[in-house]
Formats: sequence, structure tokens, C-alpha cells
Amino acid sequence: MPRRFRNAVGPTVRLLRIEKGLTQDQLAARLVLAGLVNADRVWVAKIESQIRNVFDFELAVIAAVLGVTADKLLPGGKELKGDLQALQNGGR
Repeated sequence: MPRRFRNAVGPTVRLLRIEKGLTQDQLAARLVLAGLVNADRVWVAKIESQIRNVFDFELAVIAAVLGVTADKLLPGGKELKGDLQALQNGGR
């Protein structure tokens, strides 16, 4: 069965968070301060686990908080093409 998920940025978000030495709670707190009032540890975990959609405005805020541009959170073309069908199929 093909892998099914709701976003392509989760693994990169997790990697950058760990590189910055942040816990999921700490990242969530920074996201709340940046304007994503619904962010909490579970919200971050669901994004990192690719079981939650990420809206474009959320992507921009997440990238800013992690100190990168939004395009740095997206996988490369070949990787994304390989996951395209799973992304289109959506949820779990």
C-alpha cells in the first residue's frame, strides 16, 4: 500500500527544529508568539509526522520562526514527484 500523508514539509520541519535545539513545545511557543495561536506540541507533532495539512500562511510563519525561507522546507522535485500520488490521496 502506498504511503499516505498530508504534507511534504514535516520531515524538514523536524530536522530544522532539532538542528536548532528546540523541543516541539518550544517551537510551538515560538509559533504562537509569531501569530499561529492554535500551535501547540501536538500541532507540531502532527505536522512533523505528516498527518496534518499545512496552510500556505502557516508554512511562511514556520519558515520564518526556523530562520529559513519557505522554499527550504519543501522537498526537491524528484522526491516530491515520488510522493505526489500519496499527497493527492491524502489522510490516514
